Amino acid sequence: MPKQDQTNSHFWDDRKSIALTRVITVAIFFVCIAVAVMGPAIVDWLIARGRVGVQGPAVRWVMLGLGYLLAALALWMLWNLFRFLTRLEQGQVFVPQTVEALRRISRCCAAAAVICIPSGAVLYFPFACMGIAAGFMALIVQVVKHAFEQALKMKDELDFTI
Repeated sequence: MPKQDQTNSHFWDDRKSIALTRVITVAIFFVCIAVAVMGPAIVDWLIARGRVGVQGPAVRWVMLGLGYLLAALALWMLWNLFRFLTRLEQGQVFVPQTVEALRRISRCCAAAAVICIPSGAVLYFPFACMGIAAGFMALIVQVVKHAFEQALKMKDELDFTI
């Protein structure tokens, strides 16, 4: 069997993967903005179709408030993810800013879980499902953050070793 050229055998590399993830993150950022702009229409549609578990005049405003709060958390999380990916692309892997970005991402996911799970139990069940997913994601990101934190400590110790 002939050997492949080493430059052609690595069509997809880490740089391209990170760049693609950044592009997708930006796309989701704008989708999130579009959904937030369409929030009133989405809430009205859910209420008109009887998809909401509670009825009353305040339900629309509560759902809109929760939606905008969740949108703000999502946008903040996506911004931190974008900055995290940018640092990775630049080779700034084990720096304090990377750990801080992961901490913020984890907190956004945890806050979304705290908001979505109870509101899903009362208002709209899919919120609860999203909340469970967000809580699980917060745990995963927290574990990754701890790994980066430990690696940063090890890097700092190695930098001080003569």
